Amino acid sequence: MMVNRLRIGQTFSGLYPVHGTMNVLRKVEGVIEAVGKGPNGKFVTVQENATGQYRSLSLRKIVQL
Repeated sequence: MMVNRLRIGQTFSGLYPVHGTMNVLRKVEGVIEAVGKGPNGKFVTVQENATGQYRSLSLRKIVQL
């Protein structure tokens, strides 16, 4: 998965593991606020549409975009 494909301001919709490690997936929908690379790999920060909360998601763990 390429970080260049995701841009700030784009709408994001994908499946992500609950609590980041479980085998249960939840749907995350929102607007991309930041994209970057940290010590644990590439990440994207999303502001969710439903709750308005910010979520930082590891691109390695995203199951489906």
